[in-house]
Amino acid sequence: MKIAVASTDGKVIDLHFGDANRFLIYEIKDGEGKFQLIREKTPMALNEHSERWISSIDLINDCKAVLCSKIGKEPTIELRKLGIKPVQLDCEVEKGIEECSKHLLN
Repeated sequence: MKIAVASTDGKVIDLHFGDANRFLIYEIKDGEGKFQLIREKTPMALNEHSERWISSIDLINDCKAVLCSKIGKEPTIELRKLGIKPVQLDCEVEKGIEECSKHLLN
């Protein structure tokens, strides 16, 4: 199962979902997270506020969860419709992945 992480440096979960220009993708196997790749948003002019988070959802639509420091109500609803669990955390990436994998596997 894949988990997306919003982080500026790969060490700390420190980005708002809509502000993230990239997501670190981890594969969870046997309770452990292994870094797979970085997915980056394509720069584009924004006509509406919602376009910030819609492009983020498109980028991570194959993940089971997304870890971010904050997330708004609308993107939370849309993520849940797709079966993606939004998780707000303010901690190190490694610890966040560990906690998330425990809850998703149970």
